[in-house]
Amino acid sequence: MFSNKKNTHLKESASAAHDPLNTTDAGSTSGAVSAKKKLPAWVIFPVLAAVLLLAWFLSLFAGGKTEDSVGTPLNVVKAEKGTVKEVYNSTGTVESENTKTYYSPVTAPIKECRAVVGQTVKAGDLLVTFDTTDLERNNQQAQLTLQSSLNNSIAARAQNARTIDAANAASAQAAAQANALADEVNALVSQVDSAYAQYQANQQAAAQQAAQNAPKVQALQAQITSYNEAIASADAVISSYERGYTGRQVEINEALAAEDPDPVQKQIIKDTEDYNAALQSKSDTEALLAQAQDSLDALGVPPADDAGYADLLAQYEAKYAEWQAAYQAAGAAVPETGMTSAELNNLDISDNLAELAALTPEELLAKGKEGMKADMNGVIASVDILQSNSAAQGAALFTIAGTDSVRVKIEVSPDDYDKMKPGCEVTVTLADHTYKGTLDGVDKIAVPNAKGVPVIGARIHIKDPDENICIGATAKIKMTVAEAKNVVVIPTEAVNASTDGDFVYVIENGIVKEKPVTLGISSSTETEIREGLDVGDIVINDFNADIKPGMKAVAKEAAAE
Repeated sequence: MFSNKKNTHLKESASAAHDPLNTTDAGSTSGAVSAKKKLPAWVIFPVLAAVLLLAWFLSLFAGGKTEDSVGTPLNVVKAEKGTVKEVYNSTGTVESENTKTYYSPVTAPIKECRAVVGQTVKAGDLLVTFDTTDLERNNQQAQLTLQSSLNNSIAARAQNARTIDAANAASAQAAAQANALADEVNALVSQVDSAYAQYQANQQAAAQQAAQNAPKVQALQAQITSYNEAIASADAVISSYERGYTGRQVEINEALAAEDPDPVQKQIIKDTEDYNAALQSKSDTEALLAQAQDSLDALGVPPADDAGYADLLAQYEAKYAEWQAAYQAAGAAVPETGMTSAELNNLDISDNLAELAALTPEELLAKGKEGMKADMNGVIASVDILQSNSAAQGAALFTIAGTDSVRVKIEVSPDDYDKMKPGCEVTVTLADHTYKGTLDGVDKIAVPNAKGVPVIGARIHIKDPDENICIGATAKIKMTVAEAKNVVVIPTEAVNASTDGDFVYVIENGIVKEKPVTLGISSSTETEIREGLDVGDIVINDFNADIKPGMKAVAKEAAAE
């Protein structure tokens, strides 16, 4: 019981001490606290409202600034030093650098042909065997024709070489002429553009002058129309009189002289007076018309000076026609002046026959027994004996495209010619296999391809061919044609373009600004900035935001802090 009373006392004391309105009954002698009085609603509700408003203001200041006051959070990147590589991508055809046709050393029946188009062969593989039974009977006179055939072949090849050299010289001269004309054409383009710009300015000035004169011109044109109508009216009177009174001069004179004219004479007099008045009116009106026309002519704006545009354009078109003719002449195929490929092939066959004809019967027999073997690794490109069971000496049997030395032939646009530097490292992709290559040859002249588009031939040597190489297949090539090290770079996607040039969006002092830039080398991911940015500049790179110059913005990293 004692314990309960003590607790009650403590509770009562605490209640009294924390009664802000002093609602405890002070007159109580028993120690008990009287019940608290309830506050009226008109007091409670304003207090609660004030508390809530104060809490809102405190939360506002505690939370920091709002997004509107700070700016829109945007993804950004910093301009930094780096390396940019420009990569040239293209496709081409895999070719063998060493293709050889094998000719039969003997005239003999074919015992077995193991050559199949597309077959992979190794050096030393036996591909054709002969029946050597009758070899000794057919080659006794070979030695007699050897020297003569070889001498003729040597002379023919020498003449062909001289012809091709002359054609190459002519082609080089034509190419030089075409290049010189191209320079002239380009110079005229600049002059034509300048003249045309001046012509446009002159036309604009003439149009402005015409607009200023338009009210006066309209007024004079209205006067001229009125004068022409008056002249036409006078002409009608004059014509009517002349039709009615031609040949009646005596009658007219009598009427004019009559002291007491009769009604007919009175009409003649009136018509004559109207006629004379019309003549005078026409004369006066024509004088006024001439004055108005002179005034109108004085207000007329002469044609705008074309600043020589027409003459320069004619010169450009003539020079362009000259360049086009020279370009076509430079692109003429050299082999047309020398031996055709068919003629050269026939000469190879003739040389082969001459060499074979010099063999002794014993040597021919040995070759027949040896058969035809591949002397290099490669792929069978063609087989020429499929329809025959026998071979003639010197006849083509099969062709091997070597795979130890291969290349990719590509076609390059003349616009990319300056990027093609022999010796450039190239990555070649063929199906799922990748090879290293080197650009080892670029033609010096553009010729039309199958579609009539001028292209320049280039060849890429594959350094490490293997068994996965497929002759004639299409390969992808990737070649670094330009590289810039230790330069200012940004992501390519952050660069914007407009009619006024390239630019980027940057954040300066919390404000978005549009900054012009000069670009250098560009890859699919990074672009060199030659002018316009410094290392550390904050560049906006946000595709999800509606970016406008002048808007408030903050980098997302800073906004998160």
